[in-house]
Amino acid sequence: GLGILAVMGAMVYFLIFSQGSSTGPSALVPYQPTVQQPTTRPEVITPTPALEPVKQPVPATTQEKPTARQRVGPAKTITGKDGAQMVLIPAGSFQMGSTKDDVGRAIQTCLTEYKKDQQTCEGWYKGELPQHQISLDAFYLDQYEVTNRLFTKFIEATGYRTTAEKEGTARGLVNGEWKDVSGASWRQPEGGVTIFASNRVEHPVVSVSWEDAMAYCRWADKRLPREAEFEYATRAGTQTTYWWGNSTPSTRKVANVADEFLNEKDPGWVIMKGYNDGYERTAPVGSFEPNPFRLFDMTGNVSEWTTDWYGADYYKSSPARNPTGPSNGEYRVVRGGSWFYGPVFVRSALRLWTSPLSRDASFGFRCAQDHPN
Repeated sequence: GLGILAVMGAMVYFLIFSQGSSTGPSALVPYQPTVQQPTTRPEVITPTPALEPVKQPVPATTQEKPTARQRVGPAKTITGKDGAQMVLIPAGSFQMGSTKDDVGRAIQTCLTEYKKDQQTCEGWYKGELPQHQISLDAFYLDQYEVTNRLFTKFIEATGYRTTAEKEGTARGLVNGEWKDVSGASWRQPEGGVTIFASNRVEHPVVSVSWEDAMAYCRWADKRLPREAEFEYATRAGTQTTYWWGNSTPSTRKVANVADEFLNEKDPGWVIMKGYNDGYERTAPVGSFEPNPFRLFDMTGNVSEWTTDWYGADYYKSSPARNPTGPSNGEYRVVRGGSWFYGPVFVRSALRLWTSPLSRDASFGFRCAQDHPN
């Protein structure tokens, strides 16, 4: 694995939290965020007695088959202005979000494994409700996350300076603790060795804010994917917890997430037990199996920016066709989970949100493009 990556400004960040009662210096909480508290107490969502936490399920042996609503065949691709290959995502419909039972299980995991209180856990997951049907037009999506190589090409062509470079800091994981790192940026995620010196040119670019991601996609004559597009493309015709099924992938290499390998190097995390992806931090893009839409790293590696503002109640009034999110807000939606997230935080339905100026060692992106009618 790589050494400790770094990044992100000290902004409100609904991502990861304390690990509970583990002991020892290496079991310090990976990241204790300041969570945006709801202005009113959310509706109590009580899981039924039969439900259990979504902790460590039985390993899967088969891949969930796509539904008939999305025809999955050989990927139709184009090459974007930036040189990145893009996959045509077919038009179709899907169930977006989670059921009450799904959310109940996530809350139980939050209570038992992350040791949070009921109100906090409900606040983290209530935005996945209600599950609702969405229809989307066809669109193109980058097959891989934007790499350091492609981002370098953008910087050299435009002279653009990222948020981290202008502010002088980004947030990174240092000795088991998330903190601001002076001098950290996309070039030097840890504030020291560069991505070039450490052979990370084909890794996803990190330490980029929403503003940085938008600037890149505009330069490439593209845009960031909408939140609904991202979940649709992640599921790729499946309706299971993850695109590969409902359980731990066992020996299949499907995603770079918090796993046994990370726990060996940096103990104290909530991990996907019984799974070893071979990487402590980011991996070169395309290192794992693609999903049924032939997209790589839609789950794990880095969490990815979407264009949408976050609205906790947006699903209650979302348009049924081509939703674009609330018209305004304070936080932008981040999707997909990353290398330090365990099972509950890499689910296809999970919604994360943070300030558009946040930059973190786990933040990256890919671009989308409209498909001509």
